[in-house]
Amino acid sequence: MPGVIPHLLAGIAMAILGRFYFKSYFDGKEKIKEKILLVIVCLIFSVIPDIFLIIYYSTKIFSKEFFLPLHDTVYIIIGPIAIFFLILLKYGIELKTKPIWIMGFWSILLHLIMDFFISEFNLWF
Repeated sequence: MPGVIPHLLAGIAMAILGRFYFKSYFDGKEKIKEKILLVIVCLIFSVIPDIFLIIYYSTKIFSKEFFLPLHDTVYIIIGPIAIFFLILLKYGIELKTKPIWIMGFWSILLHLIMDFFISEFNLWF
């Protein structure tokens, strides 16, 4: 599992990809709020699966062994939830901010894929 910087770079990359993929949604000067929301959603969703590790590294209130089962449980649950909401957004729900949420859930899936294929070097990388 890669560190903080690769996860944040992945969130930024997803925001850039979403901005260009959904170009017609984000065009115009009046869409500044939507562009900012896209970046925020992609960054937050790219670190959500590691919420318990973030709590551990920022507070150290319990041992890492305490948080690892919680972290693993989040991973087991969040992947299917992200896939479910992507399908729901594609075929079921009509939202005004649909492209933002689609990119957010893709950010979660990218996070899970990165953690599966890239080994941990340290906290930052």
